[in-house]
Amino acid sequence: MTVTVPPYAGAGNLIYRADHVPRFVRAEGGYLHAADGRPYLDAEAANGTVAWGYDKRILRDALAYCEDMPALPSFCESDLRLDVLQRLERLFGEAVGAPGRVELDLGGAQGMETALRIAFSAVGPGTVVVFEGAFHGRSGVTSMLSSSPRYRELLAAWGLEVVRLPSPDCGRCPHAAASPTAGCGAGCVAAASRWGSELSGVGGRGFARKVSAFVFESVQNVGGMAEPDPALLRAAVAHARDNGAVVIADEIFTGMHRTGPRWGFQRAGVTPDVVVASKALTNGAAALSAVWAREPLADPATYRPGSHSSTYIGIPHALGVVRAVLDRWDGWADPAGDMDRLADRMTIRLEKLRAAHPDLVSGCRAFGGAARLVLTGDHAPALRRLCLTADPDTGLVVASTGMAPDVINIHPPLVVDDRDLDVMTDVLDRALGLLRETLEARP
Repeated sequence: MTVTVPPYAGAGNLIYRADHVPRFVRAEGGYLHAADGRPYLDAEAANGTVAWGYDKRILRDALAYCEDMPALPSFCESDLRLDVLQRLERLFGEAVGAPGRVELDLGGAQGMETALRIAFSAVGPGTVVVFEGAFHGRSGVTSMLSSSPRYRELLAAWGLEVVRLPSPDCGRCPHAAASPTAGCGAGCVAAASRWGSELSGVGGRGFARKVSAFVFESVQNVGGMAEPDPALLRAAVAHARDNGAVVIADEIFTGMHRTGPRWGFQRAGVTPDVVVASKALTNGAAALSAVWAREPLADPATYRPGSHSSTYIGIPHALGVVRAVLDRWDGWADPAGDMDRLADRMTIRLEKLRAAHPDLVSGCRAFGGAARLVLTGDHAPALRRLCLTADPDTGLVVASTGMAPDVINIHPPLVVDDRDLDVMTDVLDRALGLLRETLEARP
């Protein structure tokens, strides 16, 4: 069953991007089920949150952890919160190789703002450096970090100075035309390491108005699933640290094995000072983000009590969900290895699509449980819509973004099996065929 926008529903969100949308009534495994009984394979895992698929047992397990204390004031402590904090700190600290502290917040944008608070508390407020193509949220502050000007049209923190390094996506980088297959060269590294000089217009170490934070995504989800060249990212991190800036890794999408290793920054061999995680910590069942900062950035002497507060950051329900999800992660024997194998399985299928549709698909790449299907034109929004209806029996949910209209983003639940991947491939094949017919019919 499909519905138009109800007269009582706000339509500024992403639900009503088309005239009609499915109305879902239940979910199980990797599938959403509409009111008319039609199943939809969710190959974007509820915006990357549902790493474990749609599993109602997680909520049942979470309830056992919080049923005796369903609510708690945000300024009160609990054994449940301390247990979650300790387990989360281990996940971050082991990867970075240093001890740290964990602060909780609600969604990803709130977590990014908390990360900036921690950084500014340590080195003072200043300029923030990000890459072109970045997405770090849509709040007043994080919309300034995100690349698309659309995010700043209605609300923005104009007092925050943000400098953007050239795009790390070789397909969009202006330097790529000279050497389209060589990857990032010395020129790209120099461009990412130029700020802080007298000529750059951006203050570095020794300047009163300096760069306080460098923020990066190990894979730019909204930017079209583009991965910065490891040499480029390592150089950018080293330059930021040499200039006294706090290095912040946005692992909201890439964290917890979405791109292979536990954290995406491990792919490039960099070690951030602050890490923000969210989506895979709750499997989409609660709003929570975690901000880890290496000592002494979040020490109470530097980041004083009262620097941050939110009504729901200590809510036992969310903490119970995190604990139940962490139990699942602790029981997974080889998630990094399994994600490498998942990348291989997705690559085989996406390469078949490229071979079958060379006029529409120009490239593909998979890393861990994430992949990009690069189209020959800005057809991703149309292809995304066609995937919902192309197959008579099963719909397919994939993602496309305004910042990368030529890329279909694919990131199914990490527990996806080969049968589901075959369904995904079959629907994409049908949808690409329909897209070709649509383009050929244009005058």
